[in-house]
Amino acid sequence: MAAKFEPPKGTRDFLPEEMRTRRRVFDTLTHYFQLYGFDELDTPAFEQIEVLTLKSGAQAENEIYSFVDKGGRKLGLRFDLTSSTGRVAASHPELSRPIYRYQIGKVWRYDRPQAGRYREFYQADCDILGSSSLGCEIELLQMATEVLRAFDLHEYQLLINNRKILEAQIRVAAIPIEKKADALRSLDKLHKIGKDGVRDEFLKNGLSEADFERFFAAIVVENLDDAAVRVQSDEKGLQGVAELKEIFARADKRGFGSKLRFDWTLVRGLDYYTGPIFEAHAKSEVGFGSFGGGGRYDDLIGLYGGPAEGAVGFSFGVERLIGLLTERGGKTDLGKTPVLVAALSPENVDGASELCLALRRSGVAVRFLGAVKKRDQAYKYSTANKMPRLILIGDEELKTQVFSLRDGETRQEQKLGRDTLVSTLLS
Repeated sequence: MAAKFEPPKGTRDFLPEEMRTRRRVFDTLTHYFQLYGFDELDTPAFEQIEVLTLKSGAQAENEIYSFVDKGGRKLGLRFDLTSSTGRVAASHPELSRPIYRYQIGKVWRYDRPQAGRYREFYQADCDILGSSSLGCEIELLQMATEVLRAFDLHEYQLLINNRKILEAQIRVAAIPIEKKADALRSLDKLHKIGKDGVRDEFLKNGLSEADFERFFAAIVVENLDDAAVRVQSDEKGLQGVAELKEIFARADKRGFGSKLRFDWTLVRGLDYYTGPIFEAHAKSEVGFGSFGGGGRYDDLIGLYGGPAEGAVGFSFGVERLIGLLTERGGKTDLGKTPVLVAALSPENVDGASELCLALRRSGVAVRFLGAVKKRDQAYKYSTANKMPRLILIGDEELKTQVFSLRDGETRQEQKLGRDTLVSTLLS
């Protein structure tokens, strides 16, 4: 009798019925990434080992499937999609900034398989590279809520914190700089091992009981105002508090503020985050907690030899998302080259964003550029990114709700009310 072979540990086969569900999820994610104006990127399944360890340190090599090829080069299967994105952004300065990139692909980690965690799995990432505006965080968070709305998932929260606050709390607690990463990794385990477990981790990593007590005195806060008090006069920490307050205020204006919750325990273990960080959490019978997350990583592209430039991203853990959908009987939706929308001043941004959301809900793909200093900036960006349809929004447009749709190829403009605008863009 011939031997029967099983898939390698931590991997799975997906039969046609399962693939129909998975394909609907992939298609819906792709649809919403494109609806928000993101372009697709693809990168190799394996990279030079330095590309993979550069942002996470040599210890990450323990989780990498690494090998030496026939030419003697040390390579590794990618364990996330962000490393490759950083390499691409640094290697291609000719790409017009900001870059709106999405990628859905397999990644591999030599990890202990458990519920919702495998050694081979899919991630679905979207990133905005080359902008330091907090408007990017707002776009990504709003996009995430719209994706989950399309899946009919409503009982979840987007937890949010800021690495600037965490690092200020480290400084206030007088934790030695060389022990910063150990302290934050210990805090990252709080929900699994409890306060006493974090204390044990501190002692194991060469920190003292006094270090632990000072750290917890600085880190435990009730709200953002309390966080501002705890970071005292630390300039970076106060900047982090202000950034989160702005995100909450703008999220409220755009209708998804109720989905955000400040969580002082949120760390997002990777050291390359530099600003706001976030995770999507939902209760589940299967025990899934986080099924997505991301944050700002302004220094990453510089690690790969590129210029220092802003970058922020959001990633869905596809396997955990599918697990939630399967458990709850969630649904999907389906939808082209985006119209480019830009506000003519910062005061017009929220009104312009409201139009973007209305267009997207009608099935129109939109890339929202935020506020531009000059009309010519939007025209050049539209041409560079082969996005011929452009809407510029100022005070008059928001007052009259009549919008100018500009065709970048013919240079002609049509004055259209909102309903006519939607039907024209869908035609």
